[in-house]
Amino acid sequence: MTPPMTPDEKLAAFFDADRAPAAAPAFNAAVMERVARRELVRALLTGAVLALGGGVALWATAPVLATALEPLSQSLLAGTGLLVATLSLVGLGERMLRKA
Repeated sequence: MTPPMTPDEKLAAFFDADRAPAAAPAFNAAVMERVARRELVRALLTGAVLALGGGVALWATAPVLATALEPLSQSLLAGTGLLVATLSLVGLGERMLRKA
């Protein structure tokens, strides 16, 4: 026959019964992986929907944008080439200075 429990032992047993069991690290990792995968899929789907919407918007406005931007593009062509060449030389010079 077991001896009767003291009041402290009764309280300890009561609180231990309410305590959640310790989770296994493998279970935690599996749950975290599923949550991360779900967030990744949600982010990829959101990006795909936004890209599709942007593509449709650009397709719909292409005739208007083409007539509005064509004269501007002809005037900016020479300046854009000069800007690209300058930025390329700056980037190459920066790499050369970083190595030295």
